[in-house]
Amino acid sequence: MSLKRDIKLRNAQLKLRDTRKNYRQLMDEHKGLLREHDALMQIRKSVKTHKIKRGRKGKRTRAVAFAIASDWHVEEQVRPNTINGINKYNLEIAKARADYFFERVVRMVEKEQQDAQIETLVLALLGDFMSGNIHQELLENCLLRPIEAAIFAEELLASGIQFILDNTKLNLVVPCCVGNHTRITQKVHYSTELGNSLELMIYSHLRDRFGGDRVNFIIGTGYHVYMDVYGKVVRLHHGHAVRYGGGIGGLTIPLNKAIHQWNLTKHADLDIQGHYHQSMFMRRFVVNGSLIGYNAFALRIKAEYEPPSQSFFLMDEKRGKTVQTPIIMNGHH
Repeated sequence: MSLKRDIKLRNAQLKLRDTRKNYRQLMDEHKGLLREHDALMQIRKSVKTHKIKRGRKGKRTRAVAFAIASDWHVEEQVRPNTINGINKYNLEIAKARADYFFERVVRMVEKEQQDAQIETLVLALLGDFMSGNIHQELLENCLLRPIEAAIFAEELLASGIQFILDNTKLNLVVPCCVGNHTRITQKVHYSTELGNSLELMIYSHLRDRFGGDRVNFIIGTGYHVYMDVYGKVVRLHHGHAVRYGGGIGGLTIPLNKAIHQWNLTKHADLDIQGHYHQSMFMRRFVVNGSLIGYNAFALRIKAEYEPPSQSFFLMDEKRGKTVQTPIIMNGHH
């Protein structure tokens, strides 16, 4: 009986020792938390604030809006089963995306007019609005023949320009460049490229229809189109003169090389192009996306997926290129 009592007493003493040890640890933690709390309260009391004044609405900067349209390929069909179901394109979708593009351009200009005085929109038409028949595959994959596709593309562009004129008070400057897909020759004829392009016919029709007080078309006579915006030189082209065969660094390396060479002849502060179906906004250049979006060709060459998009940005009178963003087509388009 004495042994059992001693064991019980010993167990009770050990338990009491552990309890006291845990209690001391909890008290130490409690004291630490109290010190942290006091320190945080002191910091809270010491932090100062100042009142920020709202900017005056009257002091709006001047800016020109840019909307870039290219690489629509309106008659080319994209079947979802050929690209893992991530895109679809046909005549109906082409029309829906084109209409959405113009509608968003007007909305974005209206939004930016809250902070900037925007009276001019540069609607840059940079080519490849149709796919044509320059490749054998296009003969079986396109839903319209080249002349029919040209008529359809012109309808979409004319409807968009009319929408802008009807819904804004903007003046339009429309620089026009031809793409490589709309040629009627087997290969690009460098010195006569414009005269062999169906897009020259489209642009001429649009100029005859809309050219006037509010709309000024700039149809180049060569590969480049130049324009002046607030003393900055902007160079526009479709982009097929920039050679890129893949590789580390992407398009930026060959494009920077091309810009450097062109600047030796005539300097430009900003280059704008399409052709590569990818959206890029860099300090020296803007590359436009495509309306057709990802297709079987992009999948085959292992191009990175990008949703169908076009480009929008502002050229501020004092700060240069600002508010740059792609116009991404909604899922139902």
